[in-house]
Amino acid sequence: MADQSQFTYTLQVAPLTGAVITTLAKHYPEADIRCREHDKIIIIQNRDLPADILDSIRLDLLFYDRNPTLPLENLCSNLHNYIPKNESQKEMLLYAEKLITFNDDSVGAGLYIYGEAGIGKSHISVGVSKQFMKRGLQSNFQFADRFTLSTSTNLQPGQVWIIDDMNSGYHLSSRLFKQVVLNAHERGGRVFVTSNKDYDELMTEMFVGDSKANRMRYEDRTKGMFKILHVVGNSHRQANAWYLS
Repeated sequence: MADQSQFTYTLQVAPLTGAVITTLAKHYPEADIRCREHDKIIIIQNRDLPADILDSIRLDLLFYDRNPTLPLENLCSNLHNYIPKNESQKEMLLYAEKLITFNDDSVGAGLYIYGEAGIGKSHISVGVSKQFMKRGLQSNFQFADRFTLSTSTNLQPGQVWIIDDMNSGYHLSSRLFKQVVLNAHERGGRVFVTSNKDYDELMTEMFVGDSKANRMRYEDRTKGMFKILHVVGNSHRQANAWYLS
């Protein structure tokens, strides 16, 4: 059981809004969550809350504080509350868990998951990032379209990178992708990438204007590092739209 004292969490960076509290309360109704919005303090009223739920809330808030632009629909996303609807989604969840538990630090390993919007790719990417955090690893979560030249790629051995919505090989984020993937391949590390595009289509865009030989060398070094999965299904967002209830 949790410690018999009131638990509080103070956000340092991420905004504390009514929507944040409502989202947390919806996912953890047993926690009796309150807030002091003026000083960014979140209060868990239930002193008998099970330790695993308390730990989950702590992790959600820590991840949100490190990634303040996180959409609220993913605030409480983790691997345990993702419900696959078909075999391809079950496979996505299976290999996400395999990537997290793969323990050979001398080998670069990655997942490249592509498919239509709304099938849970971002949910899984956030869940994977949180699981690596639970293992005590520095999980670098990056929305591809928000990458800038000032973004530190922190290219260290054993790095963990999660790149969500890598949807264009023409975007500046292709630079992040190439650096991170090559570094993980050569020095060890874990890379999890989601996209709406097939891997080969993305590579074609990334190497426009470059030689075929350079692209082949890059693919030879990296494609073997990735397990590439095509995930299908109907959009969860559309199926749960507010106007359908």
